Amino acid sequence: MTGAVVVDIPLRWSDMDAQGHVNNVRISELVQESRNQAFYTNGAQEMLDTGIVVVSQDVEFLAPFVVDRSPLRVAVGCSQLGAARTVLDYRAWHHDVEVARARGTICPFDFATGRPRRLTEGEHGAFESMKVESQRWKPIKVVDVSETGDIVEVPIRWSDVDRQGHVNNVSLAGYLQEARILATTSWSPGMRRAGDHMWVVVRQDIRYRRQVLPAQRTCRVPTALTRLGTSSMTLAGSIATEEGSALDAATVLVCAHPKTGTSVPIDAQTRQGLSPHLVTVHG
Repeated sequence: MTGAVVVDIPLRWSDMDAQGHVNNVRISELVQESRNQAFYTNGAQEMLDTGIVVVSQDVEFLAPFVVDRSPLRVAVGCSQLGAARTVLDYRAWHHDVEVARARGTICPFDFATGRPRRLTEGEHGAFESMKVESQRWKPIKVVDVSETGDIVEVPIRWSDVDRQGHVNNVSLAGYLQEARILATTSWSPGMRRAGDHMWVVVRQDIRYRRQVLPAQRTCRVPTALTRLGTSSMTLAGSIATEEGSALDAATVLVCAHPKTGTSVPIDAQTRQGLSPHLVTVHG
């Protein structure tokens, strides 16, 4: 990523989860932070004042890591540049180990008119200076399960709302996590984050469809099991609104040994509890 802007993001103890490593939603938040820091470096900071919407974000979690005195180093580059939409690629390292990579499509947005806008000449030049080659990604299907999945009601907190007055895209990823854990642990005790195995998120792709406003107060978040493999599974999630799905997501979980971190087969009892919840969704 020769044209990438490299930024260091300090880690916080609150970034860690119950499994003892930096949480996947926190990594998505750190990706967002690296983007904003890069904008201040390359001259695209005007977009932070006028407004941005995230159209999609895919994250691949490559290695677990813990909080210490070392920052997360993130290289932020632009792999596709259009008149309005821009695709940003991210690679993240901790202690010289690549721990995550991501790609996200963003669009400048005029919140006064409620419409996307074109990039200014200065913004276009800033992204042009960050040009990098696109990374290869294995495609995974993202489907709407707002009418299919098991529903969990997640309340909206004031701290979830960003400066533009809508629920931040990373907060919405947190809602998916909350619903996913509550739904899957109700399906099988083996999905609890304890015992002789742990569950690790290795990939999450999100497609954002519409904004969520705090006046909604709560979000209906359906979760559905769409694939059950030997040692991994894919869960689909959506956030339902009266106008339709606000986002759709696919999350890949791997069953891992708690000490070595290597994948292990899903045990028969857990599989028995999960199997009745396996659905086929066309999209």
